[in-house]
Amino acid sequence: MEGTSAPVEVGPLKLRASLKTEMMLSLAVLGTAALSLAALNAVVLETLTLSKDGPIYLALLILADILIFVAFGAYKIQGLVLDPLDTVVETTEAIADGDLSRRVPRSGPTEFSRLARSINRMTARILEEQAQRTHLEKVASVGRLAAGVAHEIGNPLGAIGGYAHILRKSATLDTDAMDAVAGIERETARIDRIMRGMLEYARPRRRITSRIDLNVTVNEVVQLLRDQGTLREVAPEVALQNGLPKLIGDAHELEQVLVNLMLNAVDAMQGHGKVWIVTQSVAFDDVTGRNGKRNNDPDGFDIAREQSARVRAWINSVGEPTQILKLIVADSGPGVPITESEKIFDPFYTTKEPGRGTGLGLAVVSRIVEGLGGTIWVRPAREGGAAFMMYFPVPDEAASSEERPASVAAVRP
Repeated sequence: MEGTSAPVEVGPLKLRASLKTEMMLSLAVLGTAALSLAALNAVVLETLTLSKDGPIYLALLILADILIFVAFGAYKIQGLVLDPLDTVVETTEAIADGDLSRRVPRSGPTEFSRLARSINRMTARILEEQAQRTHLEKVASVGRLAAGVAHEIGNPLGAIGGYAHILRKSATLDTDAMDAVAGIERETARIDRIMRGMLEYARPRRRITSRIDLNVTVNEVVQLLRDQGTLREVAPEVALQNGLPKLIGDAHELEQVLVNLMLNAVDAMQGHGKVWIVTQSVAFDDVTGRNGKRNNDPDGFDIAREQSARVRAWINSVGEPTQILKLIVADSGPGVPITESEKIFDPFYTTKEPGRGTGLGLAVVSRIVEGLGGTIWVRPAREGGAAFMMYFPVPDEAASSEERPASVAAVRP
């Protein structure tokens, strides 16, 4: 997804009393005051019974009691109910008028705090859906443009390469001319790679579906990059959970995802550092947060845990799988700024120096992961680099046919 969806306000943990508790405390204060005033009235009544102005004083005292009760009750109702409600109404009217940047302050009793959080989350979801639609429209447009541009440039590019090859065979060229021809061939080859990347993004190849062992694929990709010398000064650390259910998809595409992510990690670390690859099986309810309050959550605290916008959109579209395969590729590099955590998956967006990247690598990765039914997002790793997180749904028949794995300790970037 593209865009800058407004963050959902989380804020610090605050112990908030419920409206019921606040009202009960207020009634207790009023009851105590009433008993105290009743005792005072009895004393005053006894004193003023012999006075001719006694009934007047007594009436004034009772009237003062009533005014105090009414004023105190109005003050509490105004602060506990009316003021927070006015704030909610004002904000929701602004949102209805199109100001989606407005947020309801999380203040007052627990009920109003929960209402504010729900409205803020709803507004953030609206922004995310708008960004998602914009992103899909952009991707579709880029795909059509890429296919057309690649076709139109490919033919003259092939002719330029052919002419450069003919010139290289000429015996009359001096050293400078040969260097120029070599430069032409080098740059045409780079343009050709860009065109192939555009075609690969715009026209994905036909998938060959099979049952994929995620752990085997990870080991094969790590060994492949070791044999190529890519990981010469990079220490890969692999933490694979045994007995994972099989993933249904194209094994070649999954290998391409891992290769692209690991090459990006190596490039971000400038060839030196550590890369972590982790596989896990988690319950879908753990991903959605349906399992409720965590064991270490304190009682009475209002805690909001927000997932990535990509994960929320994926949860709404994936259905109800029982198990989820989780794949993590993390590094010890400089990481990805929060402001670019969504943009890096856009086609042609790159943070590399000019000439070093086409901006299609992560776009292709995102497309492949989504084609496998999953989702991908990036967050900071514990070691300071980037952690690319992926979820893949496991079909129920695949999950039930595999032995349920026992939890194993895994490195968590």
